[in-house]
Amino acid sequence: MLLALAVVTSGLLSPVARAATVTGYRGGNTPVYSRTSYDYVPSVMKDGVYRMWWCGGIAGDYILYAEANSLSGPWHARGSSVANSYNTVFRPTGNAAQFDGIHVCDPSVIRVDATYYMYYGGYGDGTGTTMIGVASSPDGLNWTRLNGGNPIIVPARDYRPLPNKYGAGQPSVTHVNGKFHLIFTDSTGYAVDGNGGGQFVLRSSDPTFQTGVEELTATGFAPRTAANHTRHSLLAAFSVDWQYVDANDTFAIAVDGPTSSATRVFLFNSALSQQVDQFDISGTWTEGPAIVSRPDKHALASSTCGTVPVDILRSVGPGGPDTWNLAHGGVDLLTGRTCDQVPHGRVYEGYLLQAPGLPLTLARGGMRLQFALAAPAQTLSRNAIAVSSDVFHRIPYGASMTSGATVYGAPGRPAAFRLDDGRLWPVSCLETITSNNSSIANLSVGQWDAHPTGPALHCVK
Repeated sequence: MLLALAVVTSGLLSPVARAATVTGYRGGNTPVYSRTSYDYVPSVMKDGVYRMWWCGGIAGDYILYAEANSLSGPWHARGSSVANSYNTVFRPTGNAAQFDGIHVCDPSVIRVDATYYMYYGGYGDGTGTTMIGVASSPDGLNWTRLNGGNPIIVPARDYRPLPNKYGAGQPSVTHVNGKFHLIFTDSTGYAVDGNGGGQFVLRSSDPTFQTGVEELTATGFAPRTAANHTRHSLLAAFSVDWQYVDANDTFAIAVDGPTSSATRVFLFNSALSQQVDQFDISGTWTEGPAIVSRPDKHALASSTCGTVPVDILRSVGPGGPDTWNLAHGGVDLLTGRTCDQVPHGRVYEGYLLQAPGLPLTLARGGMRLQFALAAPAQTLSRNAIAVSSDVFHRIPYGASMTSGATVYGAPGRPAAFRLDDGRLWPVSCLETITSNNSSIANLSVGQWDAHPTGPALHCVK
């Protein structure tokens, strides 16, 4: 196997200050996806359906894909109704001299606007150790390696004299305030424990982490340098997955528990400077968990103020790595925040809101974009949620899109709806325009630029 078992050891930033409770254990630990081979370390998002990428294979690690209408399954390949079927969506290059020539594993998949990014660990005999790469896709199925096919994160030190030679891998990424936040294992990091366990955090607006990179240090984020790289470990652990929880402004980090009978979830404040809570999701595990997220790797929304559904998928199985299956478990996190304290615009970002007697609405840029027609709204989001009229009105009004709303284009500028707030809302595809019974009117660049702009609208293919 490519990876060592993930075990939490020690080393948190600060004492726990309890701020939440959990209730409603669900899912049990019965396998929901099983094959005759091994399946582990998944990445799961709600993107209309539940979409899962994970590591599996027989003679070598590949990245596989399946989807389901429920976390309990049945899981199946895209376009198939056969339970436990799958698509092989990402393979090693086959060139042993390349960093991902022999194995690709540990996917962390995120969609920012209309682009999917997959961060993964790769191994090649010519490199001798794991490194992190990234690929992009328009649909989550067909992937193109970025950064010229080269790794974006390499081990901090020479792995050969160290007790754990794994290297840099097991990435997990969330997108917060315009930046990709990457947490990863580096068994060669300077701040690892005696087993090579350590979780390090980088952030950048560049998805390849080649420019503008900041690293989490003991005093907060700072530009990454040789002097501070991997000198501060957030957790002494392996194989974690994380998301941002807008309902209480925390990072939730799912980690294999201190025993094999539970997965532990740590909550850190938004600056990652203090641990504020922790709780367990019962059930055995054999490898790292996935925390189910919306496409930008934030927590899923709930129709109840202050409540956050926390669901995980993790590998289980009594027969060793050749028979590991995937199982589901979860709880409801009660943040203790009232409706007046919840930032509703951020909690529901990217969702279509359905409220009785009110227009179908997209939460975009923290505001309500209301639609006269359902069809254009459905090109912009796959996730929908029923909310009360009270929750609906707690999200600030942004604009309304009437049938046939004016669309302006200009050379070198995107087509954009001119809505009732007086702003141009750029749109990334023709389908939204035609489904709204609109057409494009051409302006000069100067005329287009004279308008204030609103949030961009991205079509999900």
